Amino acid sequence: MKNLLILIAVLLLAAAAYYIYDTFRERTYPEKVGEIIYFEDQRVLSPELTKYLENDDPDLRARAALAVGRIGAPGSGKLLYEVMTSDSSMDVAAQAAFAIGLTGEKKYTADLLDLALDLPSKVTVRLVEAAGRLTDTSMKAEIDAIADFLSHPSPEVREAACMALFRAGAKSKAPRLIEFALSEPDEQVQVATLYALARLGVPDAFAVYEKFVADADPYVRSLAVRGFGLSDNADAVRYLTIALNDSDPRVVAQAITDLAGKKTPEAMSRLAKKLGTVRDEKLKVATINALARQQNAEALDAVNAVLSDGSPVNITVAALGYLAAIQKERAIMLIDSLQTLEDTEIRAACADAYATIGTKNIIPRLAVLFNDNSPLVRMSAFYGLVAIDSNNVTFYIGKALEDSAYVMAIVAIDEIKNRKLASYLPKLKSLVEAGPQTHKDIRGAIVDCSEAFIGDTVAVTDSLARQILIAGILDTDQIVRRTAADIYKDKLNEDRYDQVPPANTRLSKRKITGAIEKYLANPYATVVTNRGEFDLELYFDIAPLSVINFIDLAKQDYYDGIVFHRVIPNFVAQAGDPEATGWGGPGYVIRCEYSSEPFKRGTMGMATSGKDTGGSQFFITHTPLPHLDGRYTVMGQVLSGMDVVDQIIKGDTIKNVLIYEGKLQ
Repeated sequence: MKNLLILIAVLLLAAAAYYIYDTFRERTYPEKVGEIIYFEDQRVLSPELTKYLENDDPDLRARAALAVGRIGAPGSGKLLYEVMTSDSSMDVAAQAAFAIGLTGEKKYTADLLDLALDLPSKVTVRLVEAAGRLTDTSMKAEIDAIADFLSHPSPEVREAACMALFRAGAKSKAPRLIEFALSEPDEQVQVATLYALARLGVPDAFAVYEKFVADADPYVRSLAVRGFGLSDNADAVRYLTIALNDSDPRVVAQAITDLAGKKTPEAMSRLAKKLGTVRDEKLKVATINALARQQNAEALDAVNAVLSDGSPVNITVAALGYLAAIQKERAIMLIDSLQTLEDTEIRAACADAYATIGTKNIIPRLAVLFNDNSPLVRMSAFYGLVAIDSNNVTFYIGKALEDSAYVMAIVAIDEIKNRKLASYLPKLKSLVEAGPQTHKDIRGAIVDCSEAFIGDTVAVTDSLARQILIAGILDTDQIVRRTAADIYKDKLNEDRYDQVPPANTRLSKRKITGAIEKYLANPYATVVTNRGEFDLELYFDIAPLSVINFIDLAKQDYYDGIVFHRVIPNFVAQAGDPEATGWGGPGYVIRCEYSSEPFKRGTMGMATSGKDTGGSQFFITHTPLPHLDGRYTVMGQVLSGMDVVDQIIKGDTIKNVLIYEGKLQ
């Protein structure tokens, strides 16, 4: 017994000695970076994190500033502004400038723009970008100040000003942007201006769009085509129809999309004829969908022929939507013949087609599909039923709330919020108060729903909504609590953020540090699909948590057999959902890691449904998408095989994902 007590005492002394040593020893650089990332993953402005803003190493100060901005907690803006105005390193100041744009603290916008007048261009670019992210259309003085940077001597700053005006929704500056685009000498700035005008939806910039319609870069041509879709100029349709025969399918896809909004005889005739010549499946689907939006009956025979030829699922789905839009009740017999097929996508399309017809006699058909074994089909049927059968909306919502698939409850809760159906508040209150017995996404949706009822003139309604909000702020899930805190701030002007605890981290400091030591150079991945393979550089240096998560899933063979459930031409190819509905994931969420890295053609991004809701879904961009910059996590970049990505269609399969921790083999 005495020997045992001595052994225990020795072990306790050893543990205490190690604790003292580990507490006071000097951390290595990877350990310090790992600690910053770990604190960032907790999503709390801890003293341990903010202390790094004063570190002797400028790289660590810059990394800490980015973490503070990504967290975006109250007080983040003040800390970052102090860094910008006091740090001796321009790199740190530039990173802090970018980071403050992520915080949402609009009160600093004017000060940022004042600072930008006197700082080097490297920092000015970030300050103007940040101002654009923080500015909204009501902030006239700030918009005027951003526009003044269009006269800056640095082309990088002028480009940033164009994009900032776009992000601020500054359509009021369209005349100045048009004039600027026609006189600006720098090509990259010209493209940024073209992008801003097209994305702001400026119809009067025809001269600008015409200037770029024959550009050598298909991305630039597609922006010009987008502009023609906005314009009422008599030549707009002519340019759009010319673009239908462009050598690049991305430009063709944009032309198809924009012709759908034109209903002149020429536009309708050209689009109908395009269906007979297009061979690419994605473009054929896009053409059929465009014809449906155009209400173009000229293609009726061609679309019927497509169905009779035993076309692929994607084309069949599009054809069903077109026939329902054009033929209405005359399409019912055809839809009836397809709704019993085994393919889930086709059955869901049948539900959508019935809903498009929208007559009372299709309610029994939708009711059958509302009992389908696939949640995707049930969801499509639900939307149709609540839109058409107004007398039984409460029945459908009640049934969806009890559905075994959590996504059905979420769409029901959205319907309750949109319709302000206060009678459901007691039920929602009981669900959210059940805690972990109710799926966390359902609890989050319920808390979000409460916002619509707070302040209601009926005292009982307001009281129930507040009780739901109280349950939300006490929830075990950090994101649910943060949603509740946001509502407290926005609706009740109460700061409850101190009640939002640190997020549960999936990775320990040790694992993060080990990965930093391991990936001194970024790792690579090869995604093998049924179309071929493409290679990616994974940006561990930019988004370490996201990349570690992707590598872990790949090594577990998680992606083997998963389909690309969302493919939109000239936009993205998206995969990673084991349910193939767009709602599925690995059963947990990871944090967003926003950065200044842009979304270029072939960029890999983390798909989310809101901040910090990433998991396993990722997308690859077909074209540059600047409006995603700083709003989604950039995870990597396609190095080779972009032609394979371009060929991927909805339903294509990932065979496996290979990870290389050195050079690609």
